[in-house]
Amino acid sequence: MTLQQLKAAQKARIKTLPTDIELTTKLIEQGFSLSSEVALAHRAPFNGPLAFYLHGTKVCIPADIAKQINVELV
Repeated sequence: MTLQQLKAAQKARIKTLPTDIELTTKLIEQGFSLSSEVALAHRAPFNGPLAFYLHGTKVCIPADIAKQINVELV
């Protein structure tokens, strides 16, 4: 399952990040590290960005990047 597939308020733990080192570095700087718990806050219409609750804050990332992050439900 990927971050992009989460439903609203569904919690998950990050299992893998994208293989692109530059992209992964940016995600880690935003708090998307392995084993972090995330929950989908909301998604923009028309396949727009997704907002996640992560480490007590809300972070938005594009849907195409959310597809590259694998998670497991908690």
